[in-house]
Order: sequence, then structure tokens, then C-alpha cells
Amino acid sequence: MNFLVTSFLCLFSCVVAIGGGILDFRYDLSLDDGIFDRTGSIISGGGDAFETHEKNGLNGRKGLQEFHPVSNTIIQGETQTYSFSVNKSSGVGEYYQFLIFIAGNICSEPDNLKDGDEGLQLHYGFNSTMFSDLSNGLSVGFHNGYAQALAKAPIDDSNSNITILYIAVTAPENTNKSASWSYQVGVSQNDLVFQWDDRSFASVVDTDDDSALIVTGNLTGSNNVNYSHINATYSKYSLYVYSYDYKDYFSSLNSSWCAIRQGPALLSSSKFESSFTNRGGGLKQQFYIPGLNSSSKYWAYLVFDFDGSEMGGAVFQPFEFETLNESTCELIYGLEFCDMVAYSVPRSESLDKKELIKKYDEQASAQYVNFSKAMQQIACETTDEAVFSPIRTCADCERSYKEWLCSVTIPRCSTRNVSGYQYRQVDSSRNTFINDVIKPKAPYYEIMPCVNVCYAIVKDCPADLKFACPTQNKTIQLSYYWDEDEGFPTCNYVGKPKIASSLAIKQFILNWWLVLFIPVLYIL
Repeated sequence: MNFLVTSFLCLFSCVVAIGGGILDFRYDLSLDDGIFDRTGSIISGGGDAFETHEKNGLNGRKGLQEFHPVSNTIIQGETQTYSFSVNKSSGVGEYYQFLIFIAGNICSEPDNLKDGDEGLQLHYGFNSTMFSDLSNGLSVGFHNGYAQALAKAPIDDSNSNITILYIAVTAPENTNKSASWSYQVGVSQNDLVFQWDDRSFASVVDTDDDSALIVTGNLTGSNNVNYSHINATYSKYSLYVYSYDYKDYFSSLNSSWCAIRQGPALLSSSKFESSFTNRGGGLKQQFYIPGLNSSSKYWAYLVFDFDGSEMGGAVFQPFEFETLNESTCELIYGLEFCDMVAYSVPRSESLDKKELIKKYDEQASAQYVNFSKAMQQIACETTDEAVFSPIRTCADCERSYKEWLCSVTIPRCSTRNVSGYQYRQVDSSRNTFINDVIKPKAPYYEIMPCVNVCYAIVKDCPADLKFACPTQNKTIQLSYYWDEDEGFPTCNYVGKPKIASSLAIKQFILNWWLVLFIPVLYIL
């Protein structure tokens, strides 16, 4: 079920989805003046219908409130019951029938369960006799720690009768008579209280030997965001990092929001730095995770909290990452000029991280000055007939040149020996600035810039600047490399969230060299 794709607030889509056996409720996540806002109106209480039931329940049963999940523990063979008073003045489907979204999570389960064992069951219906005979209602099971259902109550003309939804959770018999499950159940007339997503929605930017940088997918497609309104207060995402030994720990609960949040995580978002970035286009949330062990694998989950840590949320598919095996490289990000740089660079023998970032950034900024002067000779602000290109602007050229400059000035570092990586001794780096100022503490492997960053200049900049790039593999490999569609970066494309495929690169080269007849200027 995709959680962040599109709004589910279409009555007919919901009805069709439940007919398929698995509900596929979706909604957008957008930004309004820098503040996260859920699709639709803010969830509120269930209204006057809760007067009697929200505190005392119905006939001793627990009364559920709108978008306020409850937690409970159930032992083997037990049945626990709940009730929900339907609000007839609001909610999805109010003109045809009342739709009530039911969702549950298993937070923990007995250790002796085997594949194929019967698990918890969630029963629901509008017939008051359901609790004496559960067959009078409908039921769904929990799959990977998650259950969801859509209850449909027809609208009647009576304003005096209260429509009650009855819910029961049953636990199977177990050979361990003390076996118990902890779970959560939530009800809403607007949305699923718990959700899961079949994407990870998080990616590893890079790692060094003791830290990692993780970033979410785009939270908005626009860069026009008021960053002064964005801080950790508005963060809806949390990251939970587990030892790789726990890869299979949630094998039967990996769709459960509460299981992930309550599990034995090594680190969670409260223990490391979280910030926002528009690197690569669109707003993203990023997590910098320090204090990791070298040459170690980790298993991580990204979760989304709707309205606080106790108000439900969504869990995404897990992902893994691995730290480098030596302290040769240092992970940097947040540069002022080269703001798209976020990867590991050669670690300095004499500079701390703050000084290292400053040196790299100042060097690239200083190198940009001559290009900036050359661009002043180009007619950028002119008529459509006089402009250098009908489809490219000077801003496009400046951006592409900056990305190229940062990628060749600030080398991406690794301790892994991979095809295409260049081995660098401490005194044989890409340029004298790195040898004399940075002074790498140990030999390293450089992940070469993607040749795309060079071709982007040819594509985006005026021909008067006479930019050109190598076209043969032997000359490309002297300064660049290309993507080979591996599970790890084979080249470094600064400023882009994804590297174009090698096939696309070859086609790009062919297309442009058939069109452009300009002298070859060997760049680095």
C-alpha cells in the first residue's frame, strides 16, 4: 500500500479497494508555509455522540474515540471488546453511508509462534449481538502485524438513535498458557489510524567509518519553501536504527508501526541530528547518525507519526547500510557554496571536520570567480532572438558549472576497492590543493565524478565558452566514470538524487556529438 502517493478521499475507490481484500488508502503529504499538513481537515473528536461512551465505554466495554488509538495486552484464548459511536455530522461518505476506518497493530507477540499459526483476529459489525456470537460480524486477520478494515453503516433518517460500531479482538489458543500479545487498535471516520508502505522512502546518502547520512524522499515537489518555518517541531518522520543482527527480528511484524517504535533499536531520531534539505530538488528530511561502528551493517526503519507519538502513523519498508572499514574518509554535508555536496571526502591529517568543510568550500568558491567573470560577457538578459539558446538559460549554465566544479574540487572518498574507483596515495590526489592543504591522512579510493556532470556543461552553457568533454572510455577514465547500475555508486553525480544509467549516458553522448562541432577542451 503506497502511503504518500495520492488522496484516498474518493468514496468509490475505497469501496472498490476493500472488495479486493486489501485496502489501499492513500494520501498526499504537502507543505503549507513550511508546516506539514495532512490531507483533509485536521482530525478532531467524535462529537456529541461520545458523551456517554468515551469515558465509561458501552456496557463495560472500552469506548474508542476518533483517531485516538488504544493499547492493550491480550492473553491466549481471550476476547476483548470495544465500541465506537459514529458521528453522523462528518466523515467520509456522509451523503451515502458512514465509512469507518479500522486499523490495528501488533506490538509484540509470543516467542513460540510458527509460520502458519493462527494469530489475532479483529471482528467488527453494527449488530449488538456480535459480542455473544462473533459470526454476526465481519473479521480480518493481522498480516505482518497489521490489520485494516472498512465498516460501512447505512444512513438512516433517525436523529435520535446512536449508531454504534462494535469491535472485538480475539487471541488464539496457545500451548504456552501465559502467552500474550500487545496490540493497538484505532478507529476514524476520516483516515486509517495505522498504515504501511511498500516503499522504503529513505535512502543512504553516504557513510564513513562511524557515521551515516540518511534522507527521505521528496516531501514536496517545489523548492519554494519558507525554511524559516521548518524545524524539528514540524518533523513527522522518525528513523530507527537496529543492529544488522535484528534483520529478521520483525519478520512477522514489519508492517506494524508500534512494533518498530517499541523494538530494541540501537538509535532513534531523538539521539541524532535531523534537519531539512532541498538537495537534489524538492524538500527532504535528513538524518545524520554518528557513533556507529566501523565496517558494520545496520538495519533501519523510517516511520511517520500522524499527530504525535501516540496518535498513530505509518511504517515504511526497511533498508540496510554499511559503514566503511577505516577512518580514511570523512562524511561532510551542509556546505555554503557547494550546498549539493553530501558524501565522504578524504579525511585530513590536521583539520577537524568543521575546518575541512570550510577549506573545501572556499577552494571551490574561489575557483568559481573566473567563470563568473566569463559569464558576465554573455548576453543573458536580452531578447528571445539574441539569447544564446531558446531552451537553456544562463542560470542553467551556472548551476551545471557549479555542480561540475564542486565534484572535481571535492573528491568522493571510499575505502572499498571497486571497479572504476581510482586508488590515490596521500601525495597523488586529484590536484595539488588536496595534496598540500587537505593532506589526506591515508591512501584512499576516489569515486570518480560521473561524466554526466561534464556533458551537462556542454548542454547548458553557451558555445562561446568552448566547453567540451572526452568521448572515449580511455580518456573518460582519466577524470570521470559512468554509472553501471550497481547497488553502490560507481561514479559521483553531484546535485542529482539518481545517476543516469550507462545506456542513457551513451545515448546522450551520441546525440550531442552529432549536433555540436566544437573544439575539445580537456577539463582536468
